[in-house]
Amino acid sequence: MAEITGAQLVVDSLKREGIDTCYVLPGDPVGPIVNGIAEAGIKVISVRNEQAAAMAAQAHSYFTRSVGVCIAASGVAQTNTLTGIANAQANCWPLLVIAGSAELRRRNMGDFQEMAQVESTAPLSKWAYAVESIERIPTLINFALKTATAGRPGPVYLDLPAEMISGSVDDADVPIPEPAPEPARPLAEPQKIEQALQVLSEAENPLLIVGKGAAWSWAEDELRQFVDKTQIPFLTSPMGSGMLPPDHPMNVSSARTQALQGADTVLLVGARLNWIFHFGQPPRFAENYKLIQVDIEPAEIGTNHAAEVGLVGDAKMVMGQLVDGLDSNPVAYGETPWLAGLKEKAAQNAASIAPMLNSEAVPMGYYRILKEIRDYLPKDAMVVADGASTMDISRQVVDIWNPRHRIDAGIAGCVGTGVPFSLAAKVVYPDKPVVCLQGDWAFGFNGMDIETAARFNLAVVWVVFQNANIDKWVRTYVEGAEDPNDFKPDVRFDLMMEALGGHGEYVDKPDDLRPALERAFNSGKASLVNVIMNPGAGRREQQFAWLAREGRMGY
Repeated sequence: MAEITGAQLVVDSLKREGIDTCYVLPGDPVGPIVNGIAEAGIKVISVRNEQAAAMAAQAHSYFTRSVGVCIAASGVAQTNTLTGIANAQANCWPLLVIAGSAELRRRNMGDFQEMAQVESTAPLSKWAYAVESIERIPTLINFALKTATAGRPGPVYLDLPAEMISGSVDDADVPIPEPAPEPARPLAEPQKIEQALQVLSEAENPLLIVGKGAAWSWAEDELRQFVDKTQIPFLTSPMGSGMLPPDHPMNVSSARTQALQGADTVLLVGARLNWIFHFGQPPRFAENYKLIQVDIEPAEIGTNHAAEVGLVGDAKMVMGQLVDGLDSNPVAYGETPWLAGLKEKAAQNAASIAPMLNSEAVPMGYYRILKEIRDYLPKDAMVVADGASTMDISRQVVDIWNPRHRIDAGIAGCVGTGVPFSLAAKVVYPDKPVVCLQGDWAFGFNGMDIETAARFNLAVVWVVFQNANIDKWVRTYVEGAEDPNDFKPDVRFDLMMEALGGHGEYVDKPDDLRPALERAFNSGKASLVNVIMNPGAGRREQQFAWLAREGRMGY
């Protein structure tokens, strides 16, 4: 029997549960935990803002199908994680945030950084709890990890009052649970598999939509088998990109609007009919299409559009069931007029952006910048996108060839995720090129953490699209005043990168971009390519505006 501190119990628990990386910002009272996990051989990435730590940790989760861990100090340090927690909740990504808090014996006395941390975090998470005894620390960490990945994944929060960290107990009095198992992978009801295949067999204009939930479940092999067997046209969500090869003959992502409007039957796998998919409603979708919905969350079935068949289960397992079911319930479409029409539309769309891709205009527009990046990147590159137009247009131009190789803000539309997501991408995939496509507005949120990349020798390449404004659509609503949406057009983000220990490039002409990218990727350093672009540049004309409610913000 020996005395053991709460801090050591946290360290031992994380090690026992298989946590290999923690994203942290050290401070009182979590210092002993941070030092302890480093001594235990767990990789520690210390950032400059707790928001960045929470965001990097959730990206780590997405890339690895694990639970990313963020450790923060007390009070405002913990509240800085809330945006990251909210983003993880919206995107259904598991995340464990562990934060210190004021001493229990001084609660309600105005103690240093005393705040209602559990109460403020609970609405944004799956579970939030304050440790009430040192002996329970291993049990609560175990429960937190299981909760984060159970069913629909999401963030959890464990609050550690200061005396729970510094205090000690007899180690013989501490229950030690078995490490949290892999999350369960439930199957759909067999009869509903048969129903789904029957509905698909009757479809004339079928469409498969693949979302990031399918990416989380690592369902790429089963999806490929299903598409190859059925020859069903498909499109992906932005983070569903790479789940199927972009050059697959059934890929109709480039004819998205026509595909959504014309489909009489939609197989929705690991995606939600939220604003990204226009709530599944007309005029973006057909009036009376049949929906077959695959989701691990029962409550999601039929949200915003009634489901003909709801398949509740893990996407990988359910797609495996559908593939197996094809033996007795064959479904095969082949070359149909529906597919031919979508391919024709895709070709028209490609032709419509070709002039912008090849434009020699100075300053540059989005398409020419993205073309140069696309043509340079190898197929195994990790692509991070951040910022409204940068995120949106990049998915049209930059192909993603592998699952979970593109990450962006997702459903929450959270600006500023690019830098921390990029850090996590390079931590998880140190031997792969990582590029972050980021607007100058978006870069400003967590831009100082490029120093973290330089400090840890994480050779991320940031391409900052400097158009010197926040968002074009806002500009039309400013009259008779200096536009508050404008920035200085000549900010030298590249020099900032150099000053922080990385490599910087400044580009204002199309022909200079490719050499700058080559130098940045070959530098072996955290790098930033500062690209000056046309402030009025946007995407090609759309049948429906990206965000156009009442002319500007509708879906």
